[in-house]
Amino acid sequence: MARKIKSLIIHCTDSDDSLDVGFREINSWHKDRGWLSPSGVHCGYHYIVRRDGLVERGRPDEEIGSHVKGHNSNSIGIVWVGRKAISDSQIRSLKALIRGLCNKHDLDVTDDVFGHYEFDDNKTCPNLDMVKLRAELIFKG
Repeated sequence: MARKIKSLIIHCTDSDDSLDVGFREINSWHKDRGWLSPSGVHCGYHYIVRRDGLVERGRPDEEIGSHVKGHNSNSIGIVWVGRKAISDSQIRSLKALIRGLCNKHDLDVTDDVFGHYEFDDNKTCPNLDMVKLRAELIFKG
């Protein structure tokens, strides 16, 4: 049975902006935390946006992620690699990914796309202004 996706939750890896990591490294980090999905993927995110804008797959969309406490069962987790300085390639890829997933899962950018910090006052992740990002997704090409 397919999961009903109700939200997309955006994260950052909180790794140094000069470090380019991807699925392999994040999967290893999450394996060390003991996270595992039915498919054997440890990575808690469904999508990873690397420094050059390449989008890598993490967990399959059908599987519950491990990316935001209390909101994993009906969300897709997207992480961009870095801490503060998202590259132009990353932001373009992130926006395209969000638009595509919103279309696929019949989600609304305004009501269904969140930053991790919007669920946890102790977080700044994804270190993006989500109001601005949502507006750009709606009003810019």
